[in-house]
Amino acid sequence: MRSFALRRSASALLVAMLAATLLALPVLGPTGPAAVFAAEAEDGEGPPGPEPLERHAEDNPARELAGYEDRETPFTWGAAWILTFAGVVGLVLMLGLYHLLVRRPTQRDQG
Repeated sequence: MRSFALRRSASALLVAMLAATLLALPVLGPTGPAAVFAAEAEDGEGPPGPEPLERHAEDNPARELAGYEDRETPFTWGAAWILTFAGVVGLVLMLGLYHLLVRRPTQRDQG
């Protein structure tokens, strides 16, 4: 009986916290980054800074900084093959040890 009352009070507390959160949301209003961008956009000037250049334009300085140029084979491609090889070797070793240390002695004791 005591656990039922405890569950009921916990459920009531959860419902009360949810209701308080839902009631507080309209009062708080948008105070995040979206509100800041909206306030800056209302002046009619738009975002500060120069107009962005085309992505592949030759005079775009961000071309090298952002990595838009042709890429070499990424390191993770090679690392994936190395880790796959290491995983297969580890699996074969574990199966071999299982066969030598567990399965063989069990078959020898039974037979």
